[in-house]
Amino acid sequence: MEPNESAFDLDRYLRVCGATKPERFDWTTTKPQPRLSDDALFTIAYMMDIESHTIVYLRDLLSTRVVRDHEVTAFLSCWAYEEFFHSLLLRRFLATQRVSVEDKRFADLRSRTSLADRLIRPGIAILSRMTRHFPAVHMTFGAINEISTLTGYQALISRTEFARDRSASLPPLLTTILERIIKDERRHFAFYFNQARCRLRAPAARRLTAFLVRNFWAPVGVTVRGDPAMRRVCAYLFPGERGVEHLAAVDSAVARLPGLEWFDLGARYARGVQASAPRIFFPTELRSSG
Repeated sequence: MEPNESAFDLDRYLRVCGATKPERFDWTTTKPQPRLSDDALFTIAYMMDIESHTIVYLRDLLSTRVVRDHEVTAFLSCWAYEEFFHSLLLRRFLATQRVSVEDKRFADLRSRTSLADRLIRPGIAILSRMTRHFPAVHMTFGAINEISTLTGYQALISRTEFARDRSASLPPLLTTILERIIKDERRHFAFYFNQARCRLRAPAARRLTAFLVRNFWAPVGVTVRGDPAMRRVCAYLFPGERGVEHLAAVDSAVARLPGLEWFDLGARYARGVQASAPRIFFPTELRSSG
């Protein structure tokens, strides 16, 4: 499904959606993928954490007026299902890298409440009751998050392909996994984008959404893992001017939405990361099992 479609075909989406389950991949290869760098493993763990947190986002969304829309709730049900298995796949891959991830990690993430969460959650509930244009806001943020996510996965492939055995006919396991996840993320982005474009036709929806995006946008996962972790991920995935250009392309896609022609926040964030050049050590909660 492409984002320039005029309408969302729910029946078609339901036909093609489905969990990207671990058993669909060959985990028993006799020549495992070479050990990745700490930055790569940190990034994979970050992505795993955010994918696993989808159920929390879904809980918050279903307390708003989007629950009244059958098409949206049908999509969200599939979305949460697929995102859960994305997290499971990344966790399974980390195990092949001899990195153990305990269940307690996910419980701790879900119980940890950041200051942003404490402000955003009640704000979402209030906004949903105050305006019928809340779904436009939600769909816009969803579109931004999904295209950012799939672009991050594409960048991770580029950053880890150095470990590929060029004599082999098949790509590395991580590449195979990420390419399959990206297919799901493209469908997710197409849904959010088309919904946002339709709902932003109303001038009031455009004004509200633009105000909230300008003032409350943050890169995917910041409220879960914190800005320092996101800065490390961004510095690894999008280094140098080329990295800024990749995120500028994401900004351009978002700017196609009505009222968001000004959007340049991704590239601006990347420039800030490069200017500060922070260094965060590899987290102790991810430990090698051997």
